[in-house]
Amino acid sequence: MKRKARNIKVGIATEEQVNKEFINAWHKAEKGKIEVTEERLYFVEPKIFFQVLSKCRIELLKILHDRGLSSIRELSRILQRDYKNVYQDVKLLKKIGLIHEDQNKRIYVPWDKINAEISLAA
Repeated sequence: MKRKARNIKVGIATEEQVNKEFINAWHKAEKGKIEVTEERLYFVEPKIFFQVLSKCRIELLKILHDRGLSSIRELSRILQRDYKNVYQDVKLLKKIGLIHEDQNKRIYVPWDKINAEISLAA
């Protein structure tokens, strides 16, 4: 049986926008109108969004997704990057939920797609 694809929406939003979205989702859930939950991750400032989702970190996420379970050491070897830098990137990406860890401390990316969204309207 094929596993259902898991996606996460990543974007930039104010605290007010996030709260409003949460309340709307809560009301829909109370009425039974939410069919599929969508995981989301928001940043308050565009600068932070682009710092966190840098070119190196996106490459790290892609490689880790393709490899499946891995160690940081193995990942640093594949990426041909210093262990300490990969460790710091993994630590940050774990903290925000883009990388997970299994019971044996192996890391993996649970997402099949990261949808980045930047709203231009206020």
